[in-house]
Amino acid sequence: MPATTPHPSRPPSDREPTAEVRRRTPPQALVDAINPLVRWLAASRFHRPVDGSLVVLHVTGRRTGRHYDIPVGYVRLGDRLLVTTQHRWRTNLRGRQSLDATVCGVRRTLRLRLDEDPVSIARTYQAVIERYGWRDGGRRLGLTTTSGEAPSPGQLEAAASAYRLAILDLSAPAGEPAFATGI
Repeated sequence: MPATTPHPSRPPSDREPTAEVRRRTPPQALVDAINPLVRWLAASRFHRPVDGSLVVLHVTGRRTGRHYDIPVGYVRLGDRLLVTTQHRWRTNLRGRQSLDATVCGVRRTLRLRLDEDPVSIARTYQAVIERYGWRDGGRRLGLTTTSGEAPSPGQLEAAASAYRLAILDLSAPAGEPAFATGI
């Protein structure tokens, strides 16, 4: 496949790590517009339509003490829920071992592991792609490639680094039931 070059009317960007892997996210204006509805729906008795794809993270700012309810998509991998993000709010989670989240309409405290290492992220992405296949796994991770084929581990690592990606690895605390199998 020939190498691709940036669009001539647009300067190269550090948001475009390679010609192969791209981060696919909805426009922020759309996210901002629907998040209030998603937050309400996830915590209501009508939560079932979003249970298979969304959780709401309850995060408190480290410096400001401000409380945030952040709806995020997740990928299920065994008994773990994996959240991929490039947003800076994740810095509030550094050093934390647990996090409150609304999962399947119920608020609970979950074990948290924040992974910001591109090599480790690439390995996790590879496990998701092996589990779900490239087409579904890439969609769940918010990744696409220009070739349409699954990226190599090196390409995944380059994308994780260039997009400054992180993974929140969420699991039930020891001794508590894992997540419902329906999600």
